[in-house]
Amino acid sequence: MLNKVCLLLTAFAITFALYGCSEKEESVQTTAEFWNGLDRNQKHILVSTELHLLKASGFTILVEEYYFIDRLDSYYNDNQPGHLPVKDALKKIGFSAGVIQT
Repeated sequence: MLNKVCLLLTAFAITFALYGCSEKEESVQTTAEFWNGLDRNQKHILVSTELHLLKASGFTILVEEYYFIDRLDSYYNDNQPGHLPVKDALKKIGFSAGVIQT
């Protein structure tokens, strides 16, 4: 009898734990929520990394990182829920403004 109770409690605990894990996996942040949750330093690191990758690919960047941080702040505040990834939004802003060139 005690073994059946322990088995039942164990099965219940495992089911509860798995359900809790699957709930966390389903709650995904939008890109805008992710971006707006970063502090200024984290945004600078992210933008610097993306610009470095663009420079390594042969593009010329005519402005500093803070230009893109300010534009991305505006972009993700004006375009909720903002699903465009940061690297794509950065390129879109840079090419449309002419500050990223080939």
